[in-house]
Amino acid sequence: MAEGRSNLGIGKELFLSARTVETHVTSVFTKLGLTQSDTENNRVRAVLAFLRSAASGGAASGRAGPER
Repeated sequence: MAEGRSNLGIGKELFLSARTVETHVTSVFTKLGLTQSDTENNRVRAVLAFLRSAASGGAASGRAGPER
């Protein structure tokens, strides 16, 4: 998501269906407490939440895995 990929793009990279990615993305939004909004993009909000957590030393310590 942080790279701006669509569900289809993420799925192709991870060898998953777009529907499976959609399910996981929805789960991420739920865990972050992000609800549907007509004025805000949840993908951007999720990435910002991750970055804030990484900056504060939260569970997402900024170690996002290997660079691609």
